[in-house]
Amino acid sequence: MSDTPRRRSKTTARPKRPVAARERLLARLPDLRLLLRGSLVSRYRRCGRASCHCAAEGDPGHGPAYYLMVSVAPGKTLQVYVPGDQKAAVESWIQNFHAARETLERISTLNRELLRRGVLFGGD
Repeated sequence: MSDTPRRRSKTTARPKRPVAARERLLARLPDLRLLLRGSLVSRYRRCGRASCHCAAEGDPGHGPAYYLMVSVAPGKTLQVYVPGDQKAAVESWIQNFHAARETLERISTLNRELLRRGVLFGGD
């Protein structure tokens, strides 16, 4: 076995200043009031009238209509209609949710490191 210390890869490197890193992450969190979990989907429908343009082959149908789809339990999905003029805002709020979740995971990783060092709750 070699006497040289093993180097950690960048993905497992411990931050030298986890408290400062955690504070920077907290400052970058999006406004937590502006979050939506789910996916935005667009749908086209056919009305069923034979004389309508949507009955023609290759026509996508009426739409698009936008819906926020959210899984709330195994096998249970909610869908909420999103008016077209609110589509951009809903997309932004969904992105905020993803950014917040990623940031919270990173903060949790830093807190585990502080716990490992014995200083999470002000010790040492």
